[in-house]
Amino acid sequence: MSLIQNLLHSLRNALTVDTQVDTDEQYLSDAIDHADLERRIASQSRAALSMSPLNIGR
Repeated sequence: MSLIQNLLHSLRNALTVDTQVDTDEQYLSDAIDHADLERRIASQSRAALSMSPLNIGR
């Protein structure tokens, strides 16, 4: 039974697509301590601000 469960789990992981929110949450959850989490949040904020000029004029 374990083989079938592992096969189904692998198939589900192969067919599901990670959204940007899932990727961001995983990135933040990989932080090893509070300082690392703050650094990761700050880097995401800078990335979002650097992309904002591309949205002007939509």
